Amino acid sequence: MRAFFHPRPTRELLRSAPLHVIVRDFPETLEGIREWGVLPHEMGERTAGDIDPEGQLLDALQAVTAWRPGPADA
Repeated sequence: MRAFFHPRPTRELLRSAPLHVIVRDFPETLEGIREWGVLPHEMGERTAGDIDPEGQLLDALQAVTAWRPGPADA
């Protein structure tokens, strides 16, 4: 069985998906989320947009996932 690799997430996905899904699909985001004082096991149903409407958390999540190839590169 081949492992599924997720390409770089869009900003909209990072903003709207529950945090537990973001951490599951993009494990490199866990440290950045924890640095914001958010524990995914306690607040996993919330979204980055809920936690930080101004978008600084989104900027951080995009930065740590930037190494992934984009959908057009996949």
